[in-house]
Amino acid sequence: MTTAVHTGTPGGIDQPIRCRLCGGSTAPRFTLDLIHRHRVQFHECADCGSLQADTPHWLDEAYSNSNLARLDTGAVQRNLTNLAAVYAWTKVTAARTVVDIGGGDGLLCRLLRDYGIDARIEDRYATNSYAQGFDGGERQVPIVYTAFELLEHFADPARDLHALFDARPDSLVVSTALYHGQGADWWYLTPDSGQHVFFYTPKAMEMIGKRFGYAVAFMGNYTVFMRDARLSSFKMALARMAMGSIGSRLLRSALMLLPARGAVKDFHSIAGRGI
Repeated sequence: MTTAVHTGTPGGIDQPIRCRLCGGSTAPRFTLDLIHRHRVQFHECADCGSLQADTPHWLDEAYSNSNLARLDTGAVQRNLTNLAAVYAWTKVTAARTVVDIGGGDGLLCRLLRDYGIDARIEDRYATNSYAQGFDGGERQVPIVYTAFELLEHFADPARDLHALFDARPDSLVVSTALYHGQGADWWYLTPDSGQHVFFYTPKAMEMIGKRFGYAVAFMGNYTVFMRDARLSSFKMALARMAMGSIGSRLLRSALMLLPARGAVKDFHSIAGRGI
C-alpha cells in the first residue's frame, strides 16, 4: 500500500519549487511514493493554491504500465454522466459541434453522436475505437470543447493549457477534482498510477479563465469556461441543475430511453465514405 512518508520540512526532498501554473512560490505539503518506487514531494502554491508534484520525470514509466486501466472501474459510468452533462450544455448554448479533447477510446464521442450531437475526438496518445471516422474533421460553429479527466495529467499546465484555449472554442467543459487542502490520503492523487501530477483550486480555475479571456462557472463536478458570458440567468440556472449530480443522473436515464438514431445515421455515412 502506498502511504505518505512525511510532511514537508526545510531542506532535502522538501526543497520548494515554483508553481508550474502561475509561477508563484510553493511550500511542501507531503511526500508519496509514486508507482511504488519514486519518492515525490507535493507542493502547495501560495498564490493560486494549487497542489503539484515535483517536476514529473516518471511519466514515460507511468504511461507504460496498465495500473490506471485496471483501477479505473468507473470509466463507463463517468462517460454516461458526461454524456448527460454535455448534452445539456449543448442544448442550453445551442452549440453545433463538440470536440472531445483527450477523448481516449472515443466512447463519449460515440455516445454523443448516438443522441444527435455532432461530436468529434482529438487524442494523439490513444486509439479511437468507438468513433472511427470522426477524428477532428469538419466542424460547425459554435463549438464546445470538452476535457474530461485531462488537466490533472498536465506536467506543465502554463504551457499545456494552450492546446485547449488557443483554438478559441466558444466554451470549454472540464472535469477534474478540485483541490481544497486535502491531505496525502486524497483518493484523487492515485499514487499507484503516477499520472496525476497537478491539482487545481477554484481560484486557479478563475486565474486560468482570466488569462485566456474566459468567464468561469462551476456546475456540479464541472468547470465551464465561456468566451461569451451573456447566457441569461435562467439558462445558467438550467445548466447548473442539469449538470449537477442529481440532474445529470436523471438526464442520462432519460437519454437511455431514447432511440440512438445517430448510430444508424453514422453507419450509412461511414459506409458511403468507404471508411
